Amino acid sequence: MKLIIVALAACIIMLLLIANLLLKPQATKKFFLIAGGTANVLGFFLYGYGYSIMEDNIPMAVFKTVFAVLRMFVGKDSFGDMSDLEFFKLAPVQFFFYLAQILALYVTASAAMTAFGAGLVNRIRRVMLRTGELNIFPCVNDHTLQLGKELCRQGERVLFICDKGTSEEVLEKIRSMRAVHSSRDSALAASESFVRSLGLNKPNRPVTVFAIGKTASDNIAYAQAFRKSMKNLSVPTSGKRLILCANEYFDLSTLINTGTHYGFENVRAFDEPALAARIMTTSCPPYKTISFDENACAKEDFHVMIVGFGNMGQAVLKALVMHGQFYGSHFSAMIFDPAGDKIDGSFKMMYQGLLSHYDITFSEKDGRSAEAFDFLYHHVNELRYVVIATGGHTDSDLEFSYANILHAANPKAYLVSCRSSEVTEIRTDTDGIVRKTWPLYNEAIVSGEALDRVAMELNNQYCGGNGKSARENWMACDYFSRLSSEASADFTPAFLYMAGKTSEEVKKDGWELTPAQEKALCRTEHERWCAFHFAHRYRTMTEEEWNARAEMYRSEKKEKGYSNLAIGKNRRNRTHACLIPWEELPEQDLREMAVTGIDPDYQEMNRHTIFLIPKLLE
Repeated sequence: MKLIIVALAACIIMLLLIANLLLKPQATKKFFLIAGGTANVLGFFLYGYGYSIMEDNIPMAVFKTVFAVLRMFVGKDSFGDMSDLEFFKLAPVQFFFYLAQILALYVTASAAMTAFGAGLVNRIRRVMLRTGELNIFPCVNDHTLQLGKELCRQGERVLFICDKGTSEEVLEKIRSMRAVHSSRDSALAASESFVRSLGLNKPNRPVTVFAIGKTASDNIAYAQAFRKSMKNLSVPTSGKRLILCANEYFDLSTLINTGTHYGFENVRAFDEPALAARIMTTSCPPYKTISFDENACAKEDFHVMIVGFGNMGQAVLKALVMHGQFYGSHFSAMIFDPAGDKIDGSFKMMYQGLLSHYDITFSEKDGRSAEAFDFLYHHVNELRYVVIATGGHTDSDLEFSYANILHAANPKAYLVSCRSSEVTEIRTDTDGIVRKTWPLYNEAIVSGEALDRVAMELNNQYCGGNGKSARENWMACDYFSRLSSEASADFTPAFLYMAGKTSEEVKKDGWELTPAQEKALCRTEHERWCAFHFAHRYRTMTEEEWNARAEMYRSEKKEKGYSNLAIGKNRRNRTHACLIPWEELPEQDLREMAVTGIDPDYQEMNRHTIFLIPKLLE
């Protein structure tokens, strides 16, 4: 019986030590610190006590104590040196002695135990994936490993789906962050058996699929396969999110859950240039380059210089147009690219509204050309933002030259380099060039979960208390409307800055605006809304098209007794009648009211958005 008890207890202790490997990285690190610290304290106390009695020479007693403690961490002990002392014959002393030995050896042997129990631990963790928040990465590369590591640090569960040939080194990285890996064919194919094994049938269970690692077509194919398996298994869509790396022309409606179509509850899509542009405007916000008076009116124009107009430069231009609209300020952009006439043809065709509405000039000269430096030199005091958007490696010489010219005369302006791996702000200092870099795949930016929550609440407020929950109203939204809500929510810090307020002040004291500030913010909101639409290929609706749609409205109402046609908004053709100056909106109200009998009051819609800000900050 004694043998069974001893063997069983020893086995349980060993399993508990191995089970420590299943803990969150922070918990495991804390355990190792506690174990190592306890072993050291006990070792130095016990061995120090013993050698202080046995050795007359104090330095020798110190050296032997240190040596004995170090031996503990390699599985050796010096107990025989002092086993004859009465103190070490006491059972409690012997207990603490062996406790110190076990803890010291465990800390040293943890790496070996990890390797020994890797397969078992991974299988146990896989079972644990059936509960709680889950993040799935269908591809393993440096970007997804970094994102997974950030999520593991936050205590979330992460599953990597690895190719058959994934190296042991990469698998060890996954295990070391306490994530799970799987190379099963069912996982690689997102089959029904794989989805069933994850236990996704619980309503509201948060699950995010990060389809971001491969080519756009591979990412889309995996997302479609995962959606199909969920649908076949009747998995509740609440809480199911998709983060997708794909180009902007893919029809996301096939993946989004609506009242008539099964899909993910929330979908966030981007390509790498758009991601870089978002990091740029978030980390180096355009509004901080502008001064505003007490009436929230801009004191300077927002002038931009962009070097490079490939996919990266185009994404940068659209982002700066959307984030660079302020009442009292004029937007302009100068773009340098020697291959511009070869790569911007499709852009000029699809973004006619953007190019016709804003002051955007193209030069076929290189960013290193005399013309580019001449432009920078003569407009250095006016420029608010200079972007090197070639998408390639760091161009240190060009950055250094631009920074010295720009910041010597205009230190408030931003100089930013956007590349396929990172975004860097460049500044000059007394010590030379100073760079601040943000990795392209940042969890907060890629996931955008906080922004989604604010956008969902903003959309709910737009729905005007229709009796449905914020989630229900969000589900009824098409993807473009969701993007519009996100863009509106994204601009909130700019509104606060313009009004000279902080989020803490507004949450505490309310959103107290003077009539002049209210006017400036409302006009800015309209300009921001227009810029968002122009940056998404919209054009101003012609009078002929509006009249034709008004006639369609009359005919439908006469036939059915009602019409749901939005006269001034044609999503199919990407035209909108409200893409006009603020002053012309009341006239648009009258035109529409003459047909529908309802006053849309478009200026009031902008005012409504501004006064939602305190609610959004909550």
